[in-house]
Amino acid sequence: MAANSDQDSSKSSAEKASSAKKKAGSSFEVNPETIKKIKEILSLPIPGSDEFWNIEGLTSIGKGQKKILGLFKKRSLSPEELKDLRKSAIQSPGNTRTKIQKLKKQYPDNSVLHMLSAICTHGMLLNSSNQNEVLRGLKVASKEAAISVLSNGISVYNCDNFFKIYFTLLDRIKRNQIRNLETVKQDPRLESYKTPIMNAIRKVDQLATEKNRVFNVMNHLKKKLKSSQYIIVFDFTRIREAIRHIENGNVKERVLTGTATEVIAYIYALTVAFARTPILWKLVDEVLKLFPDSAKNLLIRKISINSVRHFSMFKLAAIESERESMSRLGKTILKEKMLGVQKLEGQSF
Repeated sequence: MAANSDQDSSKSSAEKASSAKKKAGSSFEVNPETIKKIKEILSLPIPGSDEFWNIEGLTSIGKGQKKILGLFKKRSLSPEELKDLRKSAIQSPGNTRTKIQKLKKQYPDNSVLHMLSAICTHGMLLNSSNQNEVLRGLKVASKEAAISVLSNGISVYNCDNFFKIYFTLLDRIKRNQIRNLETVKQDPRLESYKTPIMNAIRKVDQLATEKNRVFNVMNHLKKKLKSSQYIIVFDFTRIREAIRHIENGNVKERVLTGTATEVIAYIYALTVAFARTPILWKLVDEVLKLFPDSAKNLLIRKISINSVRHFSMFKLAAIESERESMSRLGKTILKEKMLGVQKLEGQSF
């Protein structure tokens, strides 16, 4: 799939910058801390740009847990305990985070704890004056929140909090990029970092342009659902159930928060938002596996989601002038559209 082949292009900025010290015309050593800060702002939340951002969901979710014999299975956290943790994560993030870190050792595969840890970290950092600490902390929080969503954790609560943390991270990366670009401009020894930083700024700007679209989706869903339904997880099993009802013509069958049609509409809207967010592209793949080509309305949505993701990839590749990737992505988008038209017209593939 193009998702894997084109993510590699995002490495180019960091690779171009890595030889800066070798190319520097001065015999004086550049401050290692300066180089460290520059490398941090070149590590963007795009798979392939940095190993840190190659994120996987918790592997045992829905798999390994079933293999544990009842006698040895740990007691899970109760809904009441999780409700209290959600409340205290907002009211007292520092103390709550300490408690959650201990709980994560007891329940390492509990995706809810990863999200709550991320929320606490985000809350603790908002008033910090240490810019480097804020940036590093937000990276950790964004990764934890992404892990939670990637671990079969699609809910309005999880997604809304993930996007709040993610877009805060982009804003802080941009601030640090501008600050470090000024440093680079004033030091001839750092000249070779200038273009990579400028390209990284353009990429962050591109990712940040999706903010309004994403939060429009979240606000729409919050209006559609009751606040008590925000924490309900649309797991893959229930998504399959809704799809099966639609395939069988039972579109008004009840699934979780509404009819099968309504649930798939919610999942479609969320997955389009995921498609605009590189570190959630693996989740897009997982959701699209559930969408069959047999039902035309589901096929249209599948093509639409893929097109959004591929256009996002195309725009990022264009910033780096990756012509080969741009050409490949353009052909992929065109092919998807044509296949969709053929299917809708009843023609064979």
